[in-house]
Amino acid sequence: MDLIYCKVLLITTLLSACQVRSETVTPSKQSGLQVLETASHYWPLDSVEGINGFSDKFGNRTGHVNGTNINIIEGMVNKGIYLNGDNGATFLHFGNYKDSCISDPTLCGPEGITFSFFWKNHEVESRFAIASGGKVDSSGFSVYSNPHGGRVEFYTRGDSKTWKAKIKLPGPYWTHVLFTWTQTDGLKVYINGTFSVGDPTGNVSSNYGDPFSDLVIGTANSQRYGRYATGAFDEFVIWKRALSPKDVWLYYKAAIGEDLLSTFTTEASFTVSSATDILRTTETPQHVSTNLSEKVERIQDPMRLQALDFLQTFSLPNKTIPQETANNLTQSLLRSVDEVITSSDWSDNDEWSPVVSGLVETMDKVMVHMASRLQSDPDSEAPLSIGGKSSVADYSLMKIPQNYNLPSYRFPTQGKSYISVPGEALTMQSQTTIVGLFYHKMHNYYKKISPLQTRINEAVDFKDHKIQMASHLISLKVEPSPTLSINLSTEPLIRIVLTHQLSKEQQLQALNQSNKVFLYCAFLDYSSKEGVWSNEGCVRADGNLSFSICLCNHLTNFAILMQVVPMELSKAHQVALSTISYIGCSISIFCLAITLVTFAVLSSVSTIRNQRYHIHANLAFAILVAQILLLISFRFNPGTLPCKIMAVLLHFFFLCAFAWMLVEGLHLYSMVVKVFGSEGSKHFYYYAIGWGSPLVICVVSMTSSLDSYGEIGNCWLSLKNGAIWAFVAPALFVIMVNIGILIAVTRIISRISAENYKVHGDANSVKLTMKAVAVLLPILGISWIFGVLAVNDHSLLFQYMFSVFNSLQGFFIFLFHCLLNSEVRAAFKHKTKVWTLTSSSIRNINVKPFNSDIMNGNKEGVTPTKMNTWDKSTNSANRIDLSAV
Repeated sequence: MDLIYCKVLLITTLLSACQVRSETVTPSKQSGLQVLETASHYWPLDSVEGINGFSDKFGNRTGHVNGTNINIIEGMVNKGIYLNGDNGATFLHFGNYKDSCISDPTLCGPEGITFSFFWKNHEVESRFAIASGGKVDSSGFSVYSNPHGGRVEFYTRGDSKTWKAKIKLPGPYWTHVLFTWTQTDGLKVYINGTFSVGDPTGNVSSNYGDPFSDLVIGTANSQRYGRYATGAFDEFVIWKRALSPKDVWLYYKAAIGEDLLSTFTTEASFTVSSATDILRTTETPQHVSTNLSEKVERIQDPMRLQALDFLQTFSLPNKTIPQETANNLTQSLLRSVDEVITSSDWSDNDEWSPVVSGLVETMDKVMVHMASRLQSDPDSEAPLSIGGKSSVADYSLMKIPQNYNLPSYRFPTQGKSYISVPGEALTMQSQTTIVGLFYHKMHNYYKKISPLQTRINEAVDFKDHKIQMASHLISLKVEPSPTLSINLSTEPLIRIVLTHQLSKEQQLQALNQSNKVFLYCAFLDYSSKEGVWSNEGCVRADGNLSFSICLCNHLTNFAILMQVVPMELSKAHQVALSTISYIGCSISIFCLAITLVTFAVLSSVSTIRNQRYHIHANLAFAILVAQILLLISFRFNPGTLPCKIMAVLLHFFFLCAFAWMLVEGLHLYSMVVKVFGSEGSKHFYYYAIGWGSPLVICVVSMTSSLDSYGEIGNCWLSLKNGAIWAFVAPALFVIMVNIGILIAVTRIISRISAENYKVHGDANSVKLTMKAVAVLLPILGISWIFGVLAVNDHSLLFQYMFSVFNSLQGFFIFLFHCLLNSEVRAAFKHKTKVWTLTSSSIRNINVKPFNSDIMNGNKEGVTPTKMNTWDKSTNSANRIDLSAV
């Protein structure tokens, strides 16, 4: 692994060091750092000096930590301060600002005031001030959050007005919050450098807040609430003027380290002066790539020193770069990245995702600078373009002269996945550079993205379910930026078409009807220093599980993210369905036990010895054992050996139940639809189907995927790797076959009923047919079809129907084929008479023989001869089992 770390350091440190440097570096007149220099107060919050104090770089107002529980953490620019909420009872105190513009906004004059800080929130539902400005006679400002969201409020007592703006609360990642106020423009709030929301007029209000003039972060400034914030803060700045949107953007870009790229002159050269220059950059706003090297440094510091020694001897060509040189440099860069990512185990460790994101951002930046340095003929009016392919990415660099007519641009020019920019968005009023990268492997390193670490609101709603990248990563950068519509419903917009790259496991998850699949058009947002997945400014306009079409109002790197969420019932429905199952199974177990005892007691009667009742008995036994095991399995925890054994037994006995349902259907077909063979010739096949076929299926399933039994959720087959089909496929086959048999039998019964109506005038033919169907349903298992339909919350009715009918299957078998069956009742009456005569010791009396004994030729008073288990009597065997009707 030392070799891997070394390669990472060489690449990331090299790319971060290969910035455009000038022999005489001259900041631009509109540098974001110059905006910072105009601030009235600036607390970096990067260290605690003296007795819990931190300095004000501009205003000479030292702040203090009120409390003892404070941590210095990795900040947005350098370091930041973390407050530990109520457990720490700690907040930051910046002094008293009575009779000043900070505590009373009306004293600011027409220039207004601006407050800015970076915030990493760790307590979404706090009900107290996060950053509260002083309030003199109820004038001032506050920033706070509650369960309904965040708010920024300004108060002015002189005119009894309140300005309010509702903001989206930041998550556990750095978010820049800046708000300005003037008497004329009111309140404006900017999030990450962009205007978010405002209140230009304000409202008359009698609620002016508290009358304290202290400036604090982390609690209400009166401390009377006794509640404290949980989160981190960095770079607290106050300007005694309202910054313009341009100033806000310049400062924000400087704070996150991107201002450096715009401060170098065009006559710069690509050089690395010394290792100490690179080390010195840790004290100033840095690039993400530099932050990346710092992360690796914490793991392997000696490797970083070796990389810095190497960089002292490395230099890129000065000034402009010929096409061939740029192409060779790009190929070398991609080969180095390929060596790093292919020789590592990053794809199996989601902790490396930030490192991969840093590599992607750094590659994008270097390629953009390389495109801007391409050597071109000043007299040429044709675009200059280079492109190529590698195992890591396909790339294209283009430099287009001013006023060139470009109808539209697409990258890549071929293939099903691409980004297209409409021509009307390309102003072409100056020289334009376009850089495209289509990554082949990066999607393998984003398999377990935490929704809480994204800016995708829809995904956060299912925070327990990880997100996976479902497509290639594609990047396109255009300088100057194209003019696009802010509204995603109007043109011009960026169109991204991406085909999905799903693994076998992802395909099974997506196709599982019990899962809900969410597909997001997302991009890596580097505004908070680390790459965070976001879908702001993008919408998925069309697509299916094979591809997605996205529309976006900005350019960066894009991918399709997939989140698979198992659909769950509400707690009330879960309790109701469980109660129905428990009660139904208990009733069925009791009824099936009575049925088996009844068949055993009456087995000496010839009408109960035929194949029909033996099939009924085997079906009843299989269902009885399966339901008993099902109730017992609820007591075992998944992943244990007893649970695994229980899952195997449940699989076998439920398959046996379905196999005997199939035997019921085949036997009914042979009796009613197509009479063939004798009963003695079929009993071997019936037992082979009823007990043999489930055994074979279970053995094959256990041999191929034993780990799929009783591992996740319950003591049953796994739903993730396809093992459940070892039960679903045979069950569906039996259901389909028995539905066909039921239709055929119903048609014959209807025809017979119609003939009886013609001959005997019986008008109840339809009623008799419906009764026959009701009798046959329990033994054929047709009600299991409700289980196929009960696959999501939208079929809640079918889930209840499935629970009722299948938990009570044993009850219906007892009801129709035992309690209401005329043959069983007649046999029971005969047996009762025999028991009565035997118990009264009257053995020689002439007992009226049972009708079945007469049918078999037995004389009165003579005990009938015991027949073979499989009764070959055609009289009883060929009767349709509709006696209950």
